[in-house]
Amino acid sequence: MNPGPVEEAGKVATSFIGSFRDSPALLAVSVFYILFLGAVLWSTVEERTWRENLVKMMAEQQTESAKLLFSCVPYDQVSKFLEATKNWRP
Repeated sequence: MNPGPVEEAGKVATSFIGSFRDSPALLAVSVFYILFLGAVLWSTVEERTWRENLVKMMAEQQTESAKLLFSCVPYDQVSKFLEATKNWRP
């Protein structure tokens, strides 16, 4: 009778673990590598979250600054400035 996929997977797992039994340094390096990848992934996710919050705060600050500046300039001067820059091209 031919072994099924479960038996084959069990044989592969047994031989894989057996190779670690023969060389504990390889096991230590493998564990360290897995932990290192986890730490890098966690650090990347945390940095991305921090950067998203920073961009949100900068956009909010820019909006508030624009509102404050707009309230300081009389409307007729703003409309003249907008009319003067309407056809401006870089």
